[in-house]
Amino acid sequence: MIKFFRKIRQNLLSEGKTGKYFKYAIGEIILVVIGILIALQINNWNEQNKMDKSINSHLEILKQNLIEDQVQLQNLKENMTENIKCADSSMAQIKTIIPVNNSMKKYLVLLVREFQFSPNTNGIETITQSNEIPSLNTELRNAVLNYYALIERTEEREHISNTQIQSKYEPYINTEYPDIFQKDNEWEFIASFYKDDPRPTSSIDDVKLLKDKTLESLLVSRYYQCVALENFYGELIISSDKILSILEKE
Repeated sequence: MIKFFRKIRQNLLSEGKTGKYFKYAIGEIILVVIGILIALQINNWNEQNKMDKSINSHLEILKQNLIEDQVQLQNLKENMTENIKCADSSMAQIKTIIPVNNSMKKYLVLLVREFQFSPNTNGIETITQSNEIPSLNTELRNAVLNYYALIERTEEREHISNTQIQSKYEPYINTEYPDIFQKDNEWEFIASFYKDDPRPTSSIDDVKLLKDKTLESLLVSRYYQCVALENFYGELIISSDKILSILEKE
């Protein structure tokens, strides 16, 4: 092709057609520039196509991660709802709204349990490492960033709650109310663990319980932390639903 153009230029020069030669040369330059632009456009299209395929693949992983997260979040939310009922029922007895009864053993020990959300971050990590966040449409990008920012705030609240259990609530319960760990505890785990224990059971000292302001303070704190976490888990479910809804429309 280059030899063909060169031959045409040489013929024009040999024939003394300088004006036509320059016009032809300019035209040739324009054709070369157009060819380069077309090549660049094709290259850009190929690169964009590769990027789109990569993003779609990573978004599919993200989608599966969110579905897995939701199962975990729903369980955590239900556990927090149960904990709230335990704290609320315990306080009802301490307030003398209802008589102190054996259910208090179950309530006190259930509130010792620690919970922590463990999100699957394979998708978001791959998207971040591939620098694909800026390529997402605005609505999806904001929804994804909001979800993972909310996870960070949830983890902070979980840390506060679990630290409170470890440093204050659990040590106090173990020291002041060891009798809750008996076979008559209504929590199936404890009842099963002590089922072969021949020792007689004893009731909680209701006089001590009703005067125990430290326990009351701890129960109020546990109630507050559980309500906060229930809200966080609920918000994460809503936030992940929003991302999944956007992905379904894509």
